[in-house]
Amino acid sequence: MIKVTAIGLACVLLAVQLKQVKPEYSSYITLAAGILIFAFTLSKLEVITDTINQIQSYIAVDSAHMGILIKMIGITYLAEFACNICRDAGCSSIAGQIEIFAKLSIMGLSLPVILALLDTVTNFWQ
Repeated sequence: MIKVTAIGLACVLLAVQLKQVKPEYSSYITLAAGILIFAFTLSKLEVITDTINQIQSYIAVDSAHMGILIKMIGITYLAEFACNICRDAGCSSIAGQIEIFAKLSIMGLSLPVILALLDTVTNFWQ
């Protein structure tokens, strides 16, 4: 966490300084910092995957549903990253469109899980 914080703060300070001289370089530094921090985030993905697999071993959950959960988490993080970059570049309308698309994608992915839940509840009541 200290590394990520240091990288983030250093890039922000550099971007603020360059924004006065060359605004386009400020955007590039922001993008590079975001990608670098995202790479650190991906290194933590293994821990999350192991934990999800451990949860799956405790309770009977279809592996397809866990895959859907991981995809939903991925969509959320990617959309947040892309939206922040767009907002930093002054393109709020594109950021809003990315958010809408991400929400619809998550909704589409969640439908099989919701149907399985409804099927389980229906079987429980019968």
